[in-house]
Amino acid sequence: MDEPETQEFEIEGSFELAGGVWANFAAVSHSPHEFTIDFIRLDYQTQNPTRGVVVQRVNMSPLLVQQLIVALTENMQKYAESIPDGLTLEGDD
Repeated sequence: MDEPETQEFEIEGSFELAGGVWANFAAVSHSPHEFTIDFIRLDYQTQNPTRGVVVQRVNMSPLLVQQLIVALTENMQKYAESIPDGLTLEGDD
């Protein structure tokens, strides 16, 4: 089977988005037509570390979720291989 052709995109973002946001937790939900990922920042320095703030909410199609899983898996593998002592990913034998 032939590999699909890879497209290059020119992507621009606003100045406000350039710095990104910090999240240390994510919650995923879905309906029959879309997935929603809430990126959350939990503050472990407070008296109630289970309370968090949604810093970004992203809604996407099931197709995009599949593509994101593939991209994250590939990039996580490259990242793990770049660490001198290696990184054992959950599920690796």
